[in-house]
Amino acid sequence: MKHPGLLLSACMVLIVAALFAAGCTSASPGSTKDASPVTPAVTPGQSSCGFTTCHGLDLACGTNAPEVCDMSYRVGDKCRQYARCDSSGGSCTLVTSPQFDSCKSCVERCEAIKSETVDPAMVFECESKC
Repeated sequence: MKHPGLLLSACMVLIVAALFAAGCTSASPGSTKDASPVTPAVTPGQSSCGFTTCHGLDLACGTNAPEVCDMSYRVGDKCRQYARCDSSGGSCTLVTSPQFDSCKSCVERCEAIKSETVDPAMVFECESKC
């Protein structure tokens, strides 16, 4: 081994080139390349069927669904997972499950606590048990 520095330099160049190539071909951290879409694409002029409100138990479906909702959590949001909007019959209608009805009743009982307590966290604690 007359030139160990030359061999080491060549290895370092190959490693750096491999890392560079790997970085150029991988998806960036914020990329949604592998993520499945949350909502189907809507063409301009076409409305989508969805909830007309972002939070709570007062659910209605329509083609005027908000495009963006804030990330806050409000009492009753937990129950929304048991309801959906359906447009398969040609109109946009609300479809609820039995779990929605029981969840809604429970949350409404929890909301009655508001008048009995000064701690709003008690309402959310009650809702977590629904």
